[in-house]
Amino acid sequence: MSYHTIRRCLAWLGATMLWLGVATSPFAAEPLKGRQLADALKAGGYTIYFRHFETGADTPDQHLAKLGDCSTQRQLNAKGATQAIHVRDAFVKLKIPVGEVLASSFCRSWQSADLSFGRHVVVDGLKLPPSKDYTDADKKLMRDVLVPLLAKVSTSGQNTVIMGHDDNMPAADGPEIKTQGEAVITKADGKGGFVVIGTIKPGRWAVWSR
Repeated sequence: MSYHTIRRCLAWLGATMLWLGVATSPFAAEPLKGRQLADALKAGGYTIYFRHFETGADTPDQHLAKLGDCSTQRQLNAKGATQAIHVRDAFVKLKIPVGEVLASSFCRSWQSADLSFGRHVVVDGLKLPPSKDYTDADKKLMRDVLVPLLAKVSTSGQNTVIMGHDDNMPAADGPEIKTQGEAVITKADGKGGFVVIGTIKPGRWAVWSR
């Protein structure tokens, strides 16, 4: 088979898979970065998914946590509270509109939401499964809860904030969130999915809030 024939076959296969919805990717070809991303948020229509702010040691506690009892869970430390305040101040200074603020029922998540945005609505399915090692069923549950939230098309001119955990986003085929306080910016694709527009490290909000 000639080189050109192989290329034509691969092109046909790629187009067919795309048509079937198999080869879709949640990552934008050219993600926005830095202040360009912050400026885009001013127009609204995005979902801002935060991993909760700093708690110190990143030690799994979901198998020990009792919901409603913060003493059994990792909580925000002083650095985490400061990060939340920087986010609050940056949103005010940049005039980024915020509509719904959704949070996991874990204390560190809704505490992060309250400090940054003054409110939250708990979505129970955003919590971490009570296991050290997630099963395929655990991952599917996290995906089934998060994807519809990220795929919801906003028509209000505001942004939706979700304050969750690191494991939910990759379960939904999004990027890993290695740093506490990091944000992933997504936009609904209008087809029941979402596109990752960019990421914001926790330290950037402090720069933008000055």
